[in-house]
Amino acid sequence: MSEGFFGSLVAGFFAANDREMRDLLSRVDATVPARTKGRSSSDRERYCIVHSLRTLEQNGLLRYPFELAKGESPDFRVAMAGRRWGLEVTEAASRKHQAATTELEKSPPGSVLEGNEVRACDEPLRSPPFAGDEPERLWTAEILAAIRRKTERLSGYEDLPDYQLLIYDNTEYVALTGWSVTELPARLAAAVENWRASEPSPGRRFSRYSILRDRVLMYDVGGSSLVLPVPPSASQPPLLPLTRLGVAEEDLRAFCRRQHVRKLGFFGSVRGDRFGAESDVDVLVEFEPTSSVGLIRLAGMELELSRLLGRKADLRTVPDLSRYFREEVVREKTDVAYVAG
Repeated sequence: MSEGFFGSLVAGFFAANDREMRDLLSRVDATVPARTKGRSSSDRERYCIVHSLRTLEQNGLLRYPFELAKGESPDFRVAMAGRRWGLEVTEAASRKHQAATTELEKSPPGSVLEGNEVRACDEPLRSPPFAGDEPERLWTAEILAAIRRKTERLSGYEDLPDYQLLIYDNTEYVALTGWSVTELPARLAAAVENWRASEPSPGRRFSRYSILRDRVLMYDVGGSSLVLPVPPSASQPPLLPLTRLGVAEEDLRAFCRRQHVRKLGFFGSVRGDRFGAESDVDVLVEFEPTSSVGLIRLAGMELELSRLLGRKADLRTVPDLSRYFREEVVREKTDVAYVAG
């Protein structure tokens, strides 16, 4: 059989229970090539649908029998336990940010993205910090713009009983200082409600909005508004501490460059199942050989990192660790940011 949108499954599949769904999804290659390696809209759609279904299945939110078929308008036709709907997949990202991200892939190792500008490893950061809830407001506006664009096109789509929208969040506001992903669904739901109240009805509307953001699925925003971690797979590495904290890697890299940190890693509870809303974050840092760090500077870094992570950070260097578990921490820590070496 020839390969199709879902590989050997061609253009769709049918599952009678969770076990069959897991098996079918495990057979689909949902990896996405780099922007400079021929990434396509089909790659994005396949990634989004596979990882959202895997997340819903793991959380018991699918009902059976379940059938999915690739289409055009809509992107997918879904039938679940007797209900039918069209599922559209779209991306939220500005063209400027897309171009900047592509440019970052072409840049030398150690480069970081500051807003929509690529900075070299030894280049200072220039942008002023965001004020107040500016990142959240900008994020909400960009996601709402994606919803409006898709809603305007629904009138020309196939006549189905219902339509739902899955948004891939590729905005530049994926994770910025001082805010958590758990706060976003309520903001977006309020923005959608205000938009609907202020403008004439366009006719068809999406009954459900969900957002796939890094390794988190914001499911049914404005309805159940669940924030669900995307389970690991061959095409989606295990959940990293950064995702749990709602922080983008480029922001950690920028912090490391400002503070002359050569390596930064997480250890302790943030890497396990007992990490909760009130848990501190254990962070291990290694400074550049030429950097001299005293207790006052280290305390200031700890405060800055706490603001960045949205919770108290406990900053340590290797010599600070107890000799009884020092080697274990160094071996098991999760490195997430490198700025030199």
